Amino acid sequence: MRLLAFAAVSALALGASACGPRIDYAHRTSLDCPDRQGELRRTGAAADGKSCTYASNEGAEIALQLTPVNGDAGATLSALETSLVGPATPEASGAPKPPAPPEAPAKLAPPAPPAPPAGGGDAAQAAREASADAGGSGGSDWNAGDKHVRVVGVGGGDEHAHVNFPGLHIDTEGDSAKIDVAGVHIDANDENATVHVVRDVRLRGQGFSRERNGLRATFIAKRENMPDGYRFVGYQASGPKAGPLTIAVVKSRDEIFDGGRLYRDIQRLVRRNGGA
Repeated sequence: MRLLAFAAVSALALGASACGPRIDYAHRTSLDCPDRQGELRRTGAAADGKSCTYASNEGAEIALQLTPVNGDAGATLSALETSLVGPATPEASGAPKPPAPPEAPAKLAPPAPPAPPAGGGDAAQAAREASADAGGSGGSDWNAGDKHVRVVGVGGGDEHAHVNFPGLHIDTEGDSAKIDVAGVHIDANDENATVHVVRDVRLRGQGFSRERNGLRATFIAKRENMPDGYRFVGYQASGPKAGPLTIAVVKSRDEIFDGGRLYRDIQRLVRRNGGA
């Protein structure tokens, strides 16, 4: 729940705009790294001005860096995500786990005694109940033009649902869920969660431009099997699509309890430098 709340704050902040002096962000060569930003305190800064580090009160590690774009912004950010979480696996992405291999066949048990005649006894009652259960879990469908909603097994042990509207897609199965709405992508199960938010935006000072040359992006991952023992990683990125991007990389080995405040402080650092 905390992770999804963190994602909601991220999505809202990405939709906000900011005013400020006109700066040539496409040719920026150094960062503005204050001693403190909210609860964040600076712990180091590179001599060339292209990176600095911060720590939060809860022990999260933040690295602010000015990153050139290799190929395009999407490829650059994808490479960063892989370095943070390691190669993708079904478990890490939030996809349902594959079925367990079949167990070795058990020894044959003695044959069961014959069931009572149909219409009487416990076996007949069990059959009627099974039939009723099967009929009650067939699911429901609604259609309206190109919109389709299907809910299956509501109230049972194998619940899943599919919702498909323009701009809104939801697929759930048991403890797994995939949600895609307005540029926000959430892929989660009972153990892992991944959140992506990407927006094309205008650069600061280009509020009346017809072209959106800037990018804002958020990535959040909570998993148990990430490199170096981290349990929570992510980034906030902002800047011209052609680069350089201002990226704040966040890592924590412990659960983050006040993600909303931490995010706002990181977002201010990135917005201060990214210009988008």
